[in-house]
Amino acid sequence: MEWRNLSKNAVDQPQPDSNDILGGNLRAEDLSRKQLEAWTVLSEREHSILNSLESPGQRLLIGPRGSGKSTYLKMAYYRELGGSKVFPVYVNYSNSISIEPEFRRSATALPFFRQWILAQVVAGASATLRELEVSVPEGLDALCRTAHDLVSAVERRHLERAPESSFDITGVLDFLEICKKHTGRRRTVLLLDDAAHAFSAEQQREFFEVFGALRSRSVSAKAAVYPGVTSYTPRFHVGQDAQLTSVWLKTDSPGFAEMMRDIAERRLTKDNFERLSQRDGVIDYLALASFGVPRAFLAMIAQVLEESDTAHRQSTARRLADAAIAENANGALKVFTSLEDKLPRYKNFVAIGQQFVDNGIEAIREYNDRRVAADSDTGRASTLLVQEPVSAEIERVLGFLEYAGVVRPVAGGISMGKANFRVLVPHFSLLITKTALGLGRNPSVASAIQALTRRDPHVRVRRQVGTLLGEDYQSRCRLNLGACSNCQTERDNPEARFCSTCGTRLEQVSVFEELLDAPIEKLPIGNSLLDRIKSNSDIRKVKDILLDDDRQVLLKVPYVGPVKASRIRVLAEEFVYE
Repeated sequence: MEWRNLSKNAVDQPQPDSNDILGGNLRAEDLSRKQLEAWTVLSEREHSILNSLESPGQRLLIGPRGSGKSTYLKMAYYRELGGSKVFPVYVNYSNSISIEPEFRRSATALPFFRQWILAQVVAGASATLRELEVSVPEGLDALCRTAHDLVSAVERRHLERAPESSFDITGVLDFLEICKKHTGRRRTVLLLDDAAHAFSAEQQREFFEVFGALRSRSVSAKAAVYPGVTSYTPRFHVGQDAQLTSVWLKTDSPGFAEMMRDIAERRLTKDNFERLSQRDGVIDYLALASFGVPRAFLAMIAQVLEESDTAHRQSTARRLADAAIAENANGALKVFTSLEDKLPRYKNFVAIGQQFVDNGIEAIREYNDRRVAADSDTGRASTLLVQEPVSAEIERVLGFLEYAGVVRPVAGGISMGKANFRVLVPHFSLLITKTALGLGRNPSVASAIQALTRRDPHVRVRRQVGTLLGEDYQSRCRLNLGACSNCQTERDNPEARFCSTCGTRLEQVSVFEELLDAPIEKLPIGNSLLDRIKSNSDIRKVKDILLDDDRQVLLKVPYVGPVKASRIRVLAEEFVYE
């Protein structure tokens, strides 16, 4: 079995024939420079973020999946390429999880991981030289070849073939200094994508050791991270060692609707944009339901357009939009529940988080229904106030929910009398799908838009954590370290190698290999499509999709064409690598 088939981006993705999301391409990592520059909408906020990526100083971009981190990093890279002051280096660390199994088997995994981090920087710098059509500085060819060979070995998981290397921070900084001078630039900026997505805390801490050291008077590093799941080294302090910038769009920010319409217009053909614009309010409805995540917005638009070509004429624009929103809600929840597989020791925390979301949305629904019964004419509640303080365990749960984009915290909080409250906004797709806005079963698009945008600061739902989760939630919110296969005794700690009761050797599980072996039901795919795949193919596990190199197996499934097959593969890649 060729490992390359399982590596993210190892297989060329089909490019759309026109600037249309129906071509199947939604991720910035897969777009060409021409496509990215043509399709990206840059408001004053976006320009400010790009400027911060070009400035000196370390910086972290933070946001849930699909919120635009890669777009900003790649846009900054291309913009700096076209300038004359900055030598930009773009690196994507999405394959870092493929090294994770070695942490269970080899004592040299951590040093090798550091070598790979630094090799990626060298390889990225040599790629910039090629983009600028500048030769590699004299005497550095061997260094660049070693870096490329090491990176290739990791991508193909041929770690035993990785070349001997001795990259260190000082040597890489010297290399970058030479490249900067060779191209006549003043500074070097490292743009490190998917930097902390790997769910191995050891890997994340090692990355931030390197990230914190990759700086000099002329070198600064920027990295994309996720909320809630990123582990920093004790010596790395966010806010002090690196400034944090949130890229998650706010649905109530000025110009949000206009910006999302502009995104749709740029990513659709003229005919498709006009088709969608004729459906009153649908674009704005889907924009709000995306909860400020552009990738989700584009995916819902694509679904509405595809379904409108084949759906029964009685399927109104609202029904098509609601179906896409329900799919988006299901996808967001599956991203959250996938943490059971990516972070198995936190399985109990995920269960608590699911209960928190379900009961929180139910509380909002009951509140809004009472307002309707009382014939209240004021706005609907879409915000949950949770009384402080919350325990460290619940902080972790809320962080996981933010990572998946299921719940968004609002900075600042609220004080009411002697009590302080944390402000949380559940995903709008969930509020719509679970009819929590008090609009009845078949609301109009206009009424749903009004409920999500008409804000009354006094209309909100207050709850204590114990009320939402039950008073026993603390006892249920514990780490799941796995049990001994012989006597079923739970491990004393996650690093234990032998059972403390019977002495049996404890199984060391690789998260990466578990993700590859996960059933396809774990993917955010609708049940009808899952049934068709299982009934018409031998695909049962995530790795089966990744091994379907040319998508020939998927293409035999009824109603699965090249575009849908490509999207299914992308979902499998995201499940494993993001």
